[in-house]
Amino acid sequence: MNKKRKFISIALASALFLGIASPTFVACKDYDDDINNLQRQIDEINVTIKELQELIDAGYFIKSITNTDNGISILMSNGKTYTLTNGQDGKSVVWTIGQDGYWYQDGVKTQYKAVGVDGKQGAKGDKGDKGDKGDKGDKGDDGKDGKYYVPNQETGCFDIYQDGKFVSSTDIKWRGTEEEGKAGISAVLSGNTLTLSGVKGETDTVVIYIGKQLGSVAFVPEVMSSVVSYPTTTDEFYHLATYLNESKYNASTKVFVPQTNWKKSNIVNMLYRLNPEDAYVDDLTIVSFLNRSVSTRAAANDKFDLLSVEDNKFENGIASINATVDPSALSTDSKNDIVALQVWVGQNAVTSDYVHIASSAIDVILADTVKTVVGTGAVEFYARTKSIKGAAENDAFIKQYVALDAPANFAFKYDESIDLKEKVGLYSNDKLEYLAKLGFVGMSYEFSLPTEYNATDQQKTNQQWFVEMTDGVVKANAKNLVNGLTPAIGRTPVVRVDAYLTANGSDNKYLVASSYIKLSIERTTPQPGVDKPDYVVNMGKVKEYEYHTLAGAQTTVVNMPYTDINNYLYGLTGLNAQNFWNYYGGNDDTYSVKISTIGKTGQPVVVSGFAKANALYRFPDDASIPGVFFSIMLNNEAQTSSNVEFLINNLIKTENTFKDIDGKGAKYTFEIVIPSDNKKVYGDFKLVQEFYVREDCKNFTYNPLYYYDNFAGTSNCIVVKGQLNRSWEMSSVVSEHFEMINGKNIFGYFNTINNVKSLEFQWKSGVTGVTPGANEVKTDDFTVALSHAMTQGTEVKNMTYKTVLVNGEQCDFNYNIVFVNPFKAGSAKGISVYGNGIGENIGQTMPQVLVMDNDNDVIYSYDATAGSLVLSDKATDDYKVAVPTVTYTFDKTGADYKELINNMSQGSILNVDAATGEFTWKNEGAQLKRDYNLTVIAKVTFANLSEVQCRIPVVLTATK
Repeated sequence: MNKKRKFISIALASALFLGIASPTFVACKDYDDDINNLQRQIDEINVTIKELQELIDAGYFIKSITNTDNGISILMSNGKTYTLTNGQDGKSVVWTIGQDGYWYQDGVKTQYKAVGVDGKQGAKGDKGDKGDKGDKGDKGDDGKDGKYYVPNQETGCFDIYQDGKFVSSTDIKWRGTEEEGKAGISAVLSGNTLTLSGVKGETDTVVIYIGKQLGSVAFVPEVMSSVVSYPTTTDEFYHLATYLNESKYNASTKVFVPQTNWKKSNIVNMLYRLNPEDAYVDDLTIVSFLNRSVSTRAAANDKFDLLSVEDNKFENGIASINATVDPSALSTDSKNDIVALQVWVGQNAVTSDYVHIASSAIDVILADTVKTVVGTGAVEFYARTKSIKGAAENDAFIKQYVALDAPANFAFKYDESIDLKEKVGLYSNDKLEYLAKLGFVGMSYEFSLPTEYNATDQQKTNQQWFVEMTDGVVKANAKNLVNGLTPAIGRTPVVRVDAYLTANGSDNKYLVASSYIKLSIERTTPQPGVDKPDYVVNMGKVKEYEYHTLAGAQTTVVNMPYTDINNYLYGLTGLNAQNFWNYYGGNDDTYSVKISTIGKTGQPVVVSGFAKANALYRFPDDASIPGVFFSIMLNNEAQTSSNVEFLINNLIKTENTFKDIDGKGAKYTFEIVIPSDNKKVYGDFKLVQEFYVREDCKNFTYNPLYYYDNFAGTSNCIVVKGQLNRSWEMSSVVSEHFEMINGKNIFGYFNTINNVKSLEFQWKSGVTGVTPGANEVKTDDFTVALSHAMTQGTEVKNMTYKTVLVNGEQCDFNYNIVFVNPFKAGSAKGISVYGNGIGENIGQTMPQVLVMDNDNDVIYSYDATAGSLVLSDKATDDYKVAVPTVTYTFDKTGADYKELINNMSQGSILNVDAATGEFTWKNEGAQLKRDYNLTVIAKVTFANLSEVQCRIPVVLTATK
């Protein structure tokens, strides 16, 4: 039968009830009048309900409702229980909405969904159709389409709704009837409303409004997305793209094949503001995210898979939501990934504004938490990359990752223990932070002790035999070491650690990283904190060498006898010859030797090797750093034969090959490093020797008889006057340019000084007018000469020479050769010719020709008796030159010449005979008003030697 609810109007009760049920109702409304009317109706009810209302008005809330034999029992937040009695005989029924979003009848979950989304996940049940994961055995209804069940006040049965709209009626009863024997109280607690029917003394249905209805939810933005015009999360989402599976590996290499079928991200907190801020929310409030494409806003495109709610809290008007992201649900175009929060308070659903979501894949590394500094790269252990199901975890397998001489990650005293759980963590080098700090949860670590890790001694001693492990705590194995634990000292066992993470919303563990940790068992307790400083000993003072002083025989840089070695090794460490190597050099008493320098571009150049104590070590010849030699003997007994000797010869390179340091040449560092077995106890021991080798590219000394620092404005030059070779020529023998040593010229001694092994001469590129040609390279003595007659007082030609040193380096030099013209013009007397005479006026310039040498002796002049130009005795006897050719011409650049030639009348003649030098002026009518000064040039050419221009003044006078 239909019962009337105790409201002034049916419409009011329906509006309250259906308004609460509608998930699309998001706006605020003034309910003051409705609440006042409702209050008046409640006031008319018996005292028990009045007390309940007063408690609610006082701020107490309903914690639970259960049915009793004669009604219902209500537990309030003040800890007290209140009972409402049935109006007629029968059993009461209580309907509540669970955290999983299902209706519960009398505390028992039904198969009817109460909200249009999945609630919080319960224990994993049997697999059914895609739906809620609830208590074991309860098959979830298909929640993907968003259908849910709403109590119908008129029919007493549930109706099916979807997206806030009525879909269909059902015959599923929520209100008890006399026929069922359930005519007692029917109570429905949905969010902020408690609906009661069948209360004793009441024929109407009573609706108690227990708090303000949530009207809207708004994201609290701090950061705007750079991709779309939506806010985004303050903290970033990160996810792990892959995990490892021991059963998934490459069949041939046994290397893990990364797996991708999982969902793992960090947890990011998101804050939402509730409106009104004191809206009623409780522990049964369900929150979830729906995501839509930016380009499509239809409800049919809503998806609930991009973000998942891990937990939530409502406090002071703020909803604090911790969410994870499903990386497989991210769009290829990240701008399409936006989500809204949906809050269900009972059957009242409110949807927030949109937020843009982005997530980036990051790496995961198993890090040493003791040594890793946040903000820098992780300090790793020995990472395992192959499956132990694909290959047996034996000695050979482990040594793929942890060589026997590899340094230990941690050390502990032989009679103490070490807890490895405190020393491992998952880290991201992409973000330079631990995953836990980035918001990842669900980490766990499993430690295993492999069965074998053998030394290289004859017995192949198994390092694992000396230790035992329980829950990641390692200590010496007292069961095996029955005569005491000291034999464990110096052993280096390994432990495998596997790191796991649980997937989002799951307890299933996935392997994400695996490494081996190497341990060292010590005699004393390793000191916490930073490593001990290294012992650094300079074997000798810093040396500086001039390369050209080195010889093929070896030069000693440092020779350190055993007494000095013992004083340093034992004096600084406080150890002695018997126990030093117990703390140094690892299991095999090894040390490293290296010689290093710096390349031209600043890159290190290193040659290194390893040696063993008690064995003579000689450094191998290496082309990278030639010319260095050393022999080392470091005994592990009495040390009486220990010795370090380091030598160099002229094969060593200089700053011409390596970088010049501080102008001192190439810097070399010779270093012997004896590594400490435990740097927390002793620092490494280093023996160091530094030295420099410089080559100034020392040039050969020039012949002081030829060399000038400066000659006629030219610096660094050899001056060549020429030499007699049948006749005088402008040439010089190159060997004469350099000093003689012990009667030998440069080509005889170059390879005996300055570490030079070859010598090459060549004119500077571009030089012309010389022999040999500029492209010819000369390695033996040769003559340089001009291939033309000189026209100037001097000619300068640049000669280069190159030395190749014994070490293969090259030095380039150059100097100037100044050729000096042997002849010059003497001072010529002028002639005068009357310029206004009738007819041809003649004058002779030949008698004025005069050529002299640089000693001012006459070489070529006019002989009046012979009536011609003649060579002097010095010219023929000393210079042995042939008679030169002479040609005469005007200096046509003179102003007077130009005025005459441009203005003389037709028939006039102004001429000089090219062969005889006879001057002719014929004036056809002009009357010269002034004297005209002209110049005749007599060019005297000595073949292939010199060209001299004698300038002879000629005055054309206006008067006799």
